[in-house]
Amino acid sequence: MKRRRTIHRWAPLACAAALSTLLGGGRADADPRRGSEAERLHHAGVRCMDVIERNACAITNFEALLEVETRERELVTDAMLRLIKLYRDEGRSDDVGGLLRLFWDVGMKHDAQGHVPWSTRFIPTELDMLMALNVEQMSGSAVIKALHPDARDSMLTCDKARRKTIESRQEIRRARRKASKDGRELWDVVQADREKQAERQSKRTESRASGDEGPIFSEAICPIMRTLGKTDLLAMRRLMGASNHHDSRRSVAIAEIPGLDALLAQAETSGRITRVATDHYTVPEVEYAGGPVHLLKLDSEELTMVPAGLVDGMLAARGKRGRRMNRELNGLVGKVPKDSGFFFVMTQAAMREMGFSGVKRSTRGFIEAMLPKPKGLQVAAMFGAELGLFTRLPTDTPGKGRMLVGLANVFLAKASEDDAEAERWLEGLDIAESNDRSAILASYLISPQRLEKLMME
Repeated sequence: MKRRRTIHRWAPLACAAALSTLLGGGRADADPRRGSEAERLHHAGVRCMDVIERNACAITNFEALLEVETRERELVTDAMLRLIKLYRDEGRSDDVGGLLRLFWDVGMKHDAQGHVPWSTRFIPTELDMLMALNVEQMSGSAVIKALHPDARDSMLTCDKARRKTIESRQEIRRARRKASKDGRELWDVVQADREKQAERQSKRTESRASGDEGPIFSEAICPIMRTLGKTDLLAMRRLMGASNHHDSRRSVAIAEIPGLDALLAQAETSGRITRVATDHYTVPEVEYAGGPVHLLKLDSEELTMVPAGLVDGMLAARGKRGRRMNRELNGLVGKVPKDSGFFFVMTQAAMREMGFSGVKRSTRGFIEAMLPKPKGLQVAAMFGAELGLFTRLPTDTPGKGRMLVGLANVFLAKASEDDAEAERWLEGLDIAESNDRSAILASYLISPQRLEKLMME
């Protein structure tokens, strides 16, 4: 099996592996009949780590796996995340940053396919931001299973009563912290917070009435799932949402839902949806952008949710089997590692305009001259024992990128020195250039405990 050129920092591994083997800490018993070399190394590393609990043995196997040229990306990513934990356990924190930077190097070797629904190719060209969530990976991961049920359900539930319970508990927790900190009565704090919440809700209602709505994948997903008789997002395998950065109402959502035909038939029979044509329905009781939400089945077990203004174009593209997706957006999606549990991408134009929204033209010109020129944005998340967040900012001005990375690291170091709490939160954050200097990378690991604190508080 062909191997990649080893990065110079792994140079001592050969000697270490040989010594470890002589001392009985080498690769665990790996059945030579068990699949590919990558599979054998992964199996051996997992056995060392989880069964016989020998860190040196696990590290040797996982490091060897990272050197193998393989398309089995899921094994490589799992090995990377496990190595990070092992390095920390062994006091090798300085090696963690290098591993985090390998995420994009390993994942971008081949264009990713199949990590968004097939129907995504029919979305309008004007949509320049896209997110995708692998619900199965997220919900089945150790980091999500370790969360308090309230934190976990806050991401997944569409049950109105359950969400109300979660929000009420969060309200009391926040009020207790404020009351303790400020020396106030608990219910005085609760009342003040409820008044602020009512004011915010009133502003959101006014915004929606004036046409300033969020994208359809944030506004209509749960109402549609309830229409299909489901109370959470676990009924779907994968969810994709795309929108235009100028007008979020120009947006679509696509969900992969097992048993979709039966769910649509039941909803139609009960009158919750109305058939317009074959594989085309409206949802009378769910309004979005001034009209009913349209449901299209453009492929098996894929449900596309779309406002009325985008229906005809998507149906025409499906009839011709012609790709309409923005080419730049498609290129960014294709370079996101296919095993990402979640990812978000936006085009260069969308990022530039949103990043400088409201900035004076003269000020904007000065800032743009100083900063690296971004060629879009890619953010990916991996759900494992921890949540790994990986951001990539491709650029064609590497000199400015190097300067920005240096300034960011100086700032982070200063923040950690001045604030012990900031130091705890910044631990696990790595900012660096990519190995080919074509992008700025930021990586961050979040433990279940930190994630729960973020979500619950």
